Amino acid sequence: MIWTAIVVQFAGYVFDALWHGLISPGVEPHTVDEMAWHLVTVHLPLYVGALAVLVTTGLALRQRSRTAAALPIAFAGAVISVAGEAWHAVSHLRLDTQHAPVAGSVSFVGFVVVVVAMIASRRARRRPVSAARDEQRAA
Repeated sequence: MIWTAIVVQFAGYVFDALWHGLISPGVEPHTVDEMAWHLVTVHLPLYVGALAVLVTTGLALRQRSRTAAALPIAFAGAVISVAGEAWHAVSHLRLDTQHAPVAGSVSFVGFVVVVVAMIASRRARRRPVSAARDEQRAA
């Protein structure tokens, strides 16, 4: 479920980048109502993905076993990502164009932390299996 949430959040980043980079480059809403509509229509997939990553990593952390050492790091990254998106949305609703990009960058850093932690977790789970295979072959 965590990987599905990560894919949704990544798709939200891609959609956001395509919208701002190709579909409507340089166009920003000028009123709070326009900005709220923009956030609901363009940024909503990203918000849903970020919240899904936070919820799924939180649930996994709550149920984690000793082998899931990367989960606290992934959860921290998800918290950073959601906090960045919240800051981003508030900045946009204040029509603040200076801090919104910084907030969006904070969100992406948190997302990268989640992805790296989950990849590390996946590799850590594979190592004992491959080490056992190597021992069996050596015997």
